[in-house]
Amino acid sequence: MKKTTVQLLDDLDGTVIENGSGATVSYAFEGESYEIDLSAENLAEFRAAIKPYTNVSRRVGYVPAKSRGTSSAGSDRAELQAIRAWAAANGVAVSDRGRIAGTVREAYARAQA
Repeated sequence: MKKTTVQLLDDLDGTVIENGSGATVSYAFEGESYEIDLSAENLAEFRAAIKPYTNVSRRVGYVPAKSRGTSSAGSDRAELQAIRAWAAANGVAVSDRGRIAGTVREAYARAQA
């Protein structure tokens, strides 16, 4: 039998975060999204440090992390067919199924501009 244990460590000082204490904090700054695991003590310090700024800030809602996948337009069947047709007509090798390389999408977009 194999048992795997996962320990959450404070990203700031490396201490073990016991169950129920500390937290993973997500935040965004200057267009970038971040996450940090903090013990209860460092979490309190983090909150105290940003409090003067959050007290005078405007809420804008949830700020999602940057997308790691393709855009929703990437799954549009009509667009995929158009890209494949353009690629075939222009001698660009693209499979009939599956993902289309970003370079091919970019070339298609430039050709349509």
